[in-house]
Amino acid sequence: MGLKLSQQIFEGTWLMKTASILFLTLIVISGAAQADDAPLAAADNNFAFKLLKQLVKEEPSENIFISPYSASTVLQMGANGAVGQTKTEMQQMLGTENLSTADVNTANKNIAQALNDGNTNVILTTANAIWYRQGFSVQPDFLACNRDYFDATVDPLDFADPHAVDIINHWASEKTHGRIDHIADGMIDPNNTRLFLANAVYFKGKWADPFDASNTKDQPFYLRDGSQKTVSMMGKFKTFTYRRGTGYQAVQLPYEDGNLAMYIFLPDTNSSPERLLSIMNGHTWQQVTKPGFNDEAGTLNLPKFRLEYSVQLKSPLQALGMKTAFDPPQADFSGIAPQLYISAVLQKTFVEVKEEGTEAAAVTGIDVEAAGIEMPPPHPFEMIVNRPFLFLIEDNQTGTILFMGVMHDPPAE
Repeated sequence: MGLKLSQQIFEGTWLMKTASILFLTLIVISGAAQADDAPLAAADNNFAFKLLKQLVKEEPSENIFISPYSASTVLQMGANGAVGQTKTEMQQMLGTENLSTADVNTANKNIAQALNDGNTNVILTTANAIWYRQGFSVQPDFLACNRDYFDATVDPLDFADPHAVDIINHWASEKTHGRIDHIADGMIDPNNTRLFLANAVYFKGKWADPFDASNTKDQPFYLRDGSQKTVSMMGKFKTFTYRRGTGYQAVQLPYEDGNLAMYIFLPDTNSSPERLLSIMNGHTWQQVTKPGFNDEAGTLNLPKFRLEYSVQLKSPLQALGMKTAFDPPQADFSGIAPQLYISAVLQKTFVEVKEEGTEAAAVTGIDVEAAGIEMPPPHPFEMIVNRPFLFLIEDNQTGTILFMGVMHDPPAE
């Protein structure tokens, strides 16, 4: 599904027309943020934890991998055209209600520039695009805002032409190095699509200290239902940036550039990823969890895995308070065009974790019609990730969480 905008126009009778808007977000990592960007990064991270918690609630026992940065960026692009209660609910859900629209847009621009200005040790790219139906009248200020602050390319497109799908698919594939393609298949209505918005983020980075493939062994992984499976488990002994919290262990794995890192959280055997998430949010992550990491020697065993994930986000976003935007009679996106509403939000992601490093990508599509008490760490610690765990990838300079996931059943490479 994609983003469909539905427009009611009075032409003697009320008619319902649809216009599709797809937000592609493929996440990457890198960069340096200015101090003024910190409030938006904090809001984005709080939204990240809220969204993952809601997805875990709706999809218990399922592997989940999302790009909250991708989702929030796309929603903030769309919010530039929202008005009244529709905009208020979107801002409250995203945590930007105390920030001016101008500040949000400027911070988005700065963060994106920082992410794209990383060094050559990792591949990190972001891109935005808007295609609008030839002849369809879109508010110029909406297009100009997304062009100026989100660096979006803006082009007319004949959605009735079968090759329109190929144009968008090619853009998505190019921006994600082939990991996300065919994104527009089945999304464009030749008669009704009015608008297609896309945000792409791609990341590929080598570990600062790669795992030795000769140490990778087949080991058991214990599933939620009590059964077990055999997985390829990477392993190493070294000094890690490590944390022993109440009910979990955690380790930071930096990438070569030094700005990006993956965090692995392993709940204790009497806990779970859901229980761990229940005590985490954007504030505790920044003020309690991250400062609790210290250098400790120990053993880490981590499964290799490769995952493709797709999820409809309409239901979780509604549960988080974004309701009016999905309600045709009440939604107000008149900053884009009259009588539009969001009908669906879709995100697709890809992640691969192996000895050399990580590759990750995400695509978010929106359908719019018209901390605990510290415990002393063991010396040396042992962290065997052989049961469901939580993980995330953060850009340390901007303080932005780019990817988050819960792994219940590691898929083989």
